[in-house]
Amino acid sequence: MVMNASREHNRSAESRLTGGATLKPGSGLFPLHLRQCGQICFGDLAVLMAVAEAGSFRRASTIANLGQSSVTRRIQKIEDLLGVSLFERSPIGARLTFVGSRFVDNIRAISGDLCVAVRTAQSAGVSSNGQLRIGLIASLSLGALRELILTFVHKYPDVEISFTEADRSDLLTRLSHRELDVLHAAGCLSENLGDTLMLTQEPIYLALSDTHVLASKCRVLWSDVDDATFVVSTLEPGPEIRDYILRQVSNLGRQAKIQQHRLDREGIMNLVGLGLGISLVAEHWTGVAYPNVVFRRIGGDDERIPFSLTWRPENDNPALRRFLSLARVHAKAHAAPS
Repeated sequence: MVMNASREHNRSAESRLTGGATLKPGSGLFPLHLRQCGQICFGDLAVLMAVAEAGSFRRASTIANLGQSSVTRRIQKIEDLLGVSLFERSPIGARLTFVGSRFVDNIRAISGDLCVAVRTAQSAGVSSNGQLRIGLIASLSLGALRELILTFVHKYPDVEISFTEADRSDLLTRLSHRELDVLHAAGCLSENLGDTLMLTQEPIYLALSDTHVLASKCRVLWSDVDDATFVVSTLEPGPEIRDYILRQVSNLGRQAKIQQHRLDREGIMNLVGLGLGISLVAEHWTGVAYPNVVFRRIGGDDERIPFSLTWRPENDNPALRRFLSLARVHAKAHAAPS
């Protein structure tokens, strides 16, 4: 009976540390660096945390519902395995050493990450829960993607959504390694990179200073800006914008004047607002207000940029499947062929 009670106390302390997870560090399934830690069990670490928080072996034994001698043995076991003293003992209590403080901080972080990992895995198996990881090179201020996400959040409020903004190469790498579920970007990516869905096609807008001579126009032609100075970023999607400007201006028999800056989109818009040049944006960027910057439609009615979603077909994330189902409905609403 005493042995069974002791095992129950150990499981209880371990559960508090891991959020209910039961792991076997001695298993061959664990990497070598984890197997080397196999002699330290979660129950002992939970007791260690109790002593650190209580500042006393006696008070920790009460919290952990263990005998004081058992608490002492567990702490000594960890110290012997590590080869360092974790506590300074005194008649009035136990104080963490410098090494002990660092060790407890690391254990606290690890236990927090483990609890999050367990909860995430558990929630993914529930149809109404889960996680959706979206990579993008876009603004969520306006447009089809914003509408889609609003609909998804309203319909599936328990799904956790995370966003990653980076250059296309980085996002594609993350997508292939299942660090992202879906990627939203301009154009239609190769079928070799995954399944795709055309979400929408957006008109193009010219960003210019509110004091610019063309600011009074409702619509601008490319012939109006064939000798203007464009400012674009060297970062995504700056290179694509640069190539597009070169094509459009060269069609008029002119050579485009383009200045490239290592600035993000906000930095480029600030240059536009200062009157240092003009730039291009897709429609969804016009939902963002920048100082002294106005947006005017440029080109003909058929001058649009396609935006698509790309995902890996083998990804069986239920949240992704629900997201794509809604995306197809939105694509049809925006008259985008799928």
